[in-house]
Amino acid sequence: MKITKAKKSDRKFIAKLLFELLNIKNAGEGEKIFLSETKKGHNYLIAKEKNNGVGLITYLMHGRPKHGLAELYHVVVMPEYRGTGAAKKLFLALEKELKAEYKKAGGKLRKLFLMTRRNNSRAQRFYKKMGMKFETRLKSHFYKGKDEYIFSKFYK
Repeated sequence: MKITKAKKSDRKFIAKLLFELLNIKNAGEGEKIFLSETKKGHNYLIAKEKNNGVGLITYLMHGRPKHGLAELYHVVVMPEYRGTGAAKKLFLALEKELKAEYKKAGGKLRKLFLMTRRNNSRAQRFYKKMGMKFETRLKSHFYKGKDEYIFSKFYK
């Protein structure tokens, strides 16, 4: 499996993955999300195996390099690759990429955080396995009656 930084030319593949992950109407909307998010500074890492799309992970660096704060925004693996270790490889690639980016900017990765739905127990198990810890609950955050959990991981 090869993991690389996404380019604009990867937008169709990314759109398909975002359609798989998000509550959106179609892949066209996924393409718009990708283009909009990259304009706002979101970074995408994509995983491919023999030219087949496997998954993606996205992140956003917050504040200045001295803050060392990053947000894991999306992680999605195509259904046929779930349970193969693809998400773990994407997560480890994300950590490596963030550490390198912060070092290049004169900083150091200090904290990675994310938001996930309270009822997404599969994702929560994965995040815990990757060393993330539950931090807090946001009540009715995106939708009334639907809570979000914040998980985070600190680095030395």
